[in-house]
Amino acid sequence: MSIASMLPMGDVTNPGQMRLALVQVVNWGTFHGAHTMRVDRNGTLLTGNSGVGKSTLFDAMLRVFDARPRSNEAAAQRAGGAVEDKRTTFTYMRGKVGDKAVGEGSASAFQRPGATWSAVALTFDNAAGTQVTVSALFDLPKNGTESSVGRFYVMDNKPLDLTAIEGIADKRFTKSALDVIFPDAQIFDVHKAFAERFRRLLGISSDQALPLLRVIQAGKGLGGSVNTFFRDQVLDAPATLAAADDVVEEFSNLMSIRQRLEDVRQQRDQLAPVPGLNKEYAQALLDANRLRELSGEEFEAYKLQLAVTVHGKTLARLKELAQARAGDLAAERAVRDGFAKELRQLEGEYNNQGGNAISAIEQSLENARVGLKLRQEVEEATRKALSDAGLDLQWSAAGWEQAHAHAAARSAELQDDSEALRELRFEAFDGHATKKRELAAAQQELLSLKTRKSLLPPASIENRSAIAAATGVPEEHMPFGGELIDLAEDQEQWRPAAERALRSLATTLLVPGEHFGAVTRYLNDHSVRGALRAVDVSKPLAGGALALEDAAAGDLVTKLRFLADAGPRQEGLAEASAWLRERIALDFAYPCVEDPDELAALDKGLSLGGVVKRNRHTVEKDDRFTSRQDYVLGFDNAAKLELVAAQVEDLQQELAKAAELAQSREESHQGMTRQLDALRRVAEDHRPWDQVSAAVAAEELARIEQRLKDALAAQADLEPLRANIEAVRHKHQSSTEAAAVLQSEYKALDSRLTAADALLEGARSRLAQSPPSEAAVAALEPYFTGFGDVMEMHELDNLANQVRTRLLAELHGAESRGQATSERLTRIFEGFVREWGTAISADHGTSIGAAGEFESRYHAIVSDGLPAQEAEFRQFFNQRTHESFSTLLHLLDEERRSITSRILPLNGILSEVNFHEGSFLELDIKQTLPATAKQFKDAVQNALKVRHARPGRSAAATVGAGEADDDAELTNRYKSLETLVKRLGSQTPEDRRWRAEVLDVRGHLFIQCKEHRTVPGAGKSSSAKSEVFMHADTGSMSGGERQRFTAFIMAAALSYQLGIAEQGFTTYGTVMMDEAFVLASEEFAGAGIKALHEFGFQLLLAAPENVIDLSRHLGSVTEILRDKRTNRSGVLTAPVIRPRPGTEGLWRSEANPVDIVLR
Repeated sequence: MSIASMLPMGDVTNPGQMRLALVQVVNWGTFHGAHTMRVDRNGTLLTGNSGVGKSTLFDAMLRVFDARPRSNEAAAQRAGGAVEDKRTTFTYMRGKVGDKAVGEGSASAFQRPGATWSAVALTFDNAAGTQVTVSALFDLPKNGTESSVGRFYVMDNKPLDLTAIEGIADKRFTKSALDVIFPDAQIFDVHKAFAERFRRLLGISSDQALPLLRVIQAGKGLGGSVNTFFRDQVLDAPATLAAADDVVEEFSNLMSIRQRLEDVRQQRDQLAPVPGLNKEYAQALLDANRLRELSGEEFEAYKLQLAVTVHGKTLARLKELAQARAGDLAAERAVRDGFAKELRQLEGEYNNQGGNAISAIEQSLENARVGLKLRQEVEEATRKALSDAGLDLQWSAAGWEQAHAHAAARSAELQDDSEALRELRFEAFDGHATKKRELAAAQQELLSLKTRKSLLPPASIENRSAIAAATGVPEEHMPFGGELIDLAEDQEQWRPAAERALRSLATTLLVPGEHFGAVTRYLNDHSVRGALRAVDVSKPLAGGALALEDAAAGDLVTKLRFLADAGPRQEGLAEASAWLRERIALDFAYPCVEDPDELAALDKGLSLGGVVKRNRHTVEKDDRFTSRQDYVLGFDNAAKLELVAAQVEDLQQELAKAAELAQSREESHQGMTRQLDALRRVAEDHRPWDQVSAAVAAEELARIEQRLKDALAAQADLEPLRANIEAVRHKHQSSTEAAAVLQSEYKALDSRLTAADALLEGARSRLAQSPPSEAAVAALEPYFTGFGDVMEMHELDNLANQVRTRLLAELHGAESRGQATSERLTRIFEGFVREWGTAISADHGTSIGAAGEFESRYHAIVSDGLPAQEAEFRQFFNQRTHESFSTLLHLLDEERRSITSRILPLNGILSEVNFHEGSFLELDIKQTLPATAKQFKDAVQNALKVRHARPGRSAAATVGAGEADDDAELTNRYKSLETLVKRLGSQTPEDRRWRAEVLDVRGHLFIQCKEHRTVPGAGKSSSAKSEVFMHADTGSMSGGERQRFTAFIMAAALSYQLGIAEQGFTTYGTVMMDEAFVLASEEFAGAGIKALHEFGFQLLLAAPENVIDLSRHLGSVTEILRDKRTNRSGVLTAPVIRPRPGTEGLWRSEANPVDIVLR
């Protein structure tokens, strides 16, 4: 059923539908001046030869519908897009003729090179009294360029008044000026707002409609299959895409809530140890305070209490011992007194018989023996002094006198020798110390040589190591010159001379250019050992290569070999080696001569002895580093290592010899010192002979012994009595000593008893002043038990020390536990504040003193904060998130059904139009749900399974279960949705493709076309039957069939976009087609046009004159003519704008258009 039959209102075609009635064009391409073209309501064929301006006119009309359309798109489509069309609004306004040759280049030639303006106006009429004119106005200044084009858009209810515009064209257009001349019109300077307005007035509601009209105009065809065409060009973007964006945004709120929940949980987990640790810390403080009190005054008080007991025991024991000693002393005194009485009787009897004289002689004998012993010690010491002094004299009175004189003389003689010996001693020790330092230096150098291969001094190596460590440049990238140079194998005799000549270059650090700045900064900021020179080897040496080529056979550079020559070329050293070679060839170009006389004939030279001639007037020689161990040229230090090792061995032997010499000199010096001291003592000893000789004392002892013999011989009868006296005296002496011992013990016991009593009284007094508390006694008593009965204070002191040590150990343990707990709590607090912000601890800080605040925070989180966050998360998840995802799932189904419900009504119109004789087309829609879309739907439904449970007897239980989901299940459901949402919001190409597959329901449907053909029966009586042919694309069709099929499909598609399924007709009805049906036969073209008519469309077709027969299906024909002489086209015969004075005919077309009206 067609639109015409649906809206019969007299003879007017489709009244109520907006159709194009008038086209006005001013200064557009070859259309110079103003031109008006009328369009028949039943359609118009715009014809003319190729190049007269048909596409130009269509491009002008497109400028109204689109701000930046592609020009001459139909021609570009025929060329397969291989040719880029360069027509723009600017070139159309200028009326570009072509490019003229200007010298060697070219320049564009224009019909309107000065200031100009252009206008395109389209008037639509609904044949029911309503007109809408939509216009695009453009202006250009005199020297304006592409960017200078001014654009304004006008919407009015009558055709565009070109005369009014001409009145303001001498200046640039402005919105205010246009408002003045068009007071009833709407003026726009932004095409978007203009398009939104005219689309509403013309009834173009879909965003896809205008692009689809451009596709039809350009004759692009389906661009592939029917399904692809509908998906890409026809169907609107489904609401699921926007709904997915809403889901992502909505879920971001849930993610924020979830993040807050995770933050609170993390805070809870971070603070979870705090209550237990705080309790442990408090207990540790209590234990420490208790142990501190127990080990302090309470300990002393309890110890004092124990001391009172010990003192009491000690006092009782001492009293018992004192009583026993008193009885023993009384008995021993009685025995002693008995022996004393008996001894007095015997001595009296002995003295009465003359024995007292013998006693006197015996006393003298004892004294003489003691005197002889002392005198012998004096004689021995004196004779030793004489021996130490080296005085070999007779031991006699005369010899003693001679010793004084000899000692004084010998002392004077040896004084000078002592000074000389002291000097020799100092020299020996200094030599030993020097050898020791030399050995240490040699050993250090040997160790250094073993750890490196370079011959450079250790100071240079240390400088390079420091630079490498500070700058990060590897040491192997900064060689010294000497490390890359060595003497050729047959030139070893020239090594001393080369060492002298090249030492300054050999000790130079060679630095790559990219690191030279870093090395320079290091040298500026740090001190170095000795001197260091560095050069940038990346800088080319002027004349270096030429000097190397000019080097003679006997030059120094020819006697050398470089590291790059000695083995595989190392990239890091190649540059430095090449630089060295050129530097030596340039600055050390010394001919080498063995005879120094030959130097006289040379400007420069080097002798075998190391003399360097730098110029005609200067020779020099540097012997500061002549030892082989000072050499710096060489790839490795093997030879120097052997040399230094041999040097170390020699120094070790020399050190041993120096040590022996020093020891010998020390012993000689010490001996001389002892002899001088002995001589001095002898010289200063003025004692007489009888005081130093033991002979006189020996004579006196012999004389007394003789007297005793004589006395004993004279009184031999007193011997028995004397023996009896001695026996009794011995007994008396023993008894006296025993009594004295007992007396002493008794006195000691008495003193101890007194002291113990005083200690007991003092302890009792102090205990009464500060007795221990019952709690302290109960706490300390277990520490003192298990050690037996304490009887002495030292035992109590030892026990107390052990207990105190144990208490202090426990105190230390408690304090350590408290400190460790405090540090752990502090770390928890600091980490908590570091992660969650300093505002948390602004009032109380993060020290251990804030433990209570943090514990309170933990309890607040557990009791209030966390449950509230969990409840908010659960509520948002079960309500908002469920709702948004459910809406998305519903939209997925709804959008698929909506597309089907809007397309299927088109089949009613298609069935009324013959595609072929006896056949019609039908759009077939099938659902082809991708696997990813099904997986997405399943994943969402699984995550929302509580919400999507079937209602029934267990519905309430299901809802309750949803509210009471354990956290693990809820988290899993959330994670599942979070994964989907992240992919939905991702911008990666893979996720964007996945998102389109899942949400774009246009890809969930497969649209193809069925052709129903009526086939007559085989026999006369057989009835006709219907066959169905499938058309998914136009690949197997001819050109004409393709255009015909495309016309049917595009007509259906455009009707779909213009809302035929919703309102039964289309408010907008004009379709423009450039190069229309040029490949189709008249039959196929007519069928295509009829299909478009049946869908209710007015056709404005542009086609060449060879398809003029298309006009029989339309209401009128308009031919465009072009004057080849002026290159101007036109459709009008008379001007429609009054010319200005002096500009007669400015807007008159010089072509002769022909308007043909068929009906």
